[in-house]
Amino acid sequence: MNLLDRVMSKDGRMTAPLAGYPGIRLIGRSVREALHDPLVQLAALRALENRLKPDIVFTLLDLSVEAESMGLEVDFFDKMPPSLSEQRLPKLERFYELGLPDPEKTARMPHFLDVAESLSDGEERMSGAYVTGPFTLLAQLMGMQELLDSVKLGDTLTEPLGFTTSIIAEYAAALAARVDMVVVVDPAAEALKAQEYGLLCRPYLGGLAGIIRSSGAISLLHVCGDVAHLLEELTLTGVEGICLDSKVNLPRELDRVPANMVIFGNIDPKRIIQRGTPDDVRWEVRRLLRHMHKARNFVLSTGCDVPLDAPIRNLEAMMEEARNWRPRSSMF
Repeated sequence: MNLLDRVMSKDGRMTAPLAGYPGIRLIGRSVREALHDPLVQLAALRALENRLKPDIVFTLLDLSVEAESMGLEVDFFDKMPPSLSEQRLPKLERFYELGLPDPEKTARMPHFLDVAESLSDGEERMSGAYVTGPFTLLAQLMGMQELLDSVKLGDTLTEPLGFTTSIIAEYAAALAARVDMVVVVDPAAEALKAQEYGLLCRPYLGGLAGIIRSSGAISLLHVCGDVAHLLEELTLTGVEGICLDSKVNLPRELDRVPANMVIFGNIDPKRIIQRGTPDDVRWEVRRLLRHMHKARNFVLSTGCDVPLDAPIRNLEAMMEEARNWRPRSSMF
């Protein structure tokens, strides 16, 4: 059964917040520990799953994994996700010389493969994992400003983007053999115009989606920010679903997404889930579900990753409201 059929056949609205980090607080461990010990990460995800009972459980979102596998230094913290250290980047040719990392052996890639393997064991709900998008990985390897300068000069970046796509493809294929879906997260692409995205990103995302699919998993795409200007291009990348940020007016843009593509979104993970009250969460969930009730291809989710310190009661309120919600027409 493909993703669309599974969503449409669900009794009630499928609900899957992009959340993993709050589970670390539930077990009293640190982000640093969870990102270096597969057993700690798995325990955190299991604890959160037991509380929320979501339709999909995702690994922790870490957009430094592929960059670290190419030798970049990463800063780790106890209470927030990692970030790339300030460092002098070598020329891309130096990265080419390293070749492609082996996801079964390199840096922390095997850690996430272990977690992905365990998440998929004997469960009825679906499991998912993340990879960094090709444009974002290239920004990490050469610097965002230098990359955007190259785009402005009309550079098609064929060799660099082909290289970063190859890095990601090896890792994505290994994850896809273990989980039900792989989410390509490409935040740097928000800076592109639609025409630039179509030229620079869409061909490589199409290839990546094909590799994920041929490896046995569903492919999803998430670009952070207000990507309304990219929406048509995102829907042409060959993925089965798109995860839209809370900055996108989802009800207004709904008609621009094909009915055969699954839409995930888009409760604000910071303003509502992290800083709101349970009543705020319930109101937002009801509002969004009311606007989206005719969209059978819709999965209720968060607009991006939920922060570590988001109250668990708010995530519970999101899940409870989604399970209990019914359109008015079904009440009579």
